[in-house]
Amino acid sequence: MPPSGQPVYVSPNPQTTKRDAFTEFFLEQQCPEGAVSAYKHLFNTHQSLMRMLINDPAMEPNRKQTFSTPANSKNKVYFMWDFVTRTFQMLVATVDPESPDGEAWMDIITRSMLAQQLILDTTGKLESMNQSVGYNDDAGIQFSDETKAEARKLDN
Repeated sequence: MPPSGQPVYVSPNPQTTKRDAFTEFFLEQQCPEGAVSAYKHLFNTHQSLMRMLINDPAMEPNRKQTFSTPANSKNKVYFMWDFVTRTFQMLVATVDPESPDGEAWMDIITRSMLAQQLILDTTGKLESMNQSVGYNDDAGIQFSDETKAEARKLDN
């Protein structure tokens, strides 16, 4: 950790790296040798979800923008891609793969459960959340069955 006590989040430059390449950077990460099964599970499931979300047709308007550029389509797939990618980034930067515990690990577990709930929700909670901050691009957008199946694995 740097002197400030904040974890170092390794990533490509968000100002110059497009979202598809930004995602690919994290998809190329290898789970550390010696990682316990719970860490491996969340590592692999988050990578799988990132791949599915970045490749979802709803991400088409956003893939070739830099990570830090406001999204062309602020829809629920974009929101969950961002959320899952940041959770993965936190997992890699803040959790000991051989002994996951403590506040950082609990934060990852909580974020994983929230991601699962939002992807599988059928009540419109995610759409309402998006609308509350001015995002109105969810009409006709649905998560694929494959994405839902992967999200179900998050709490295993």
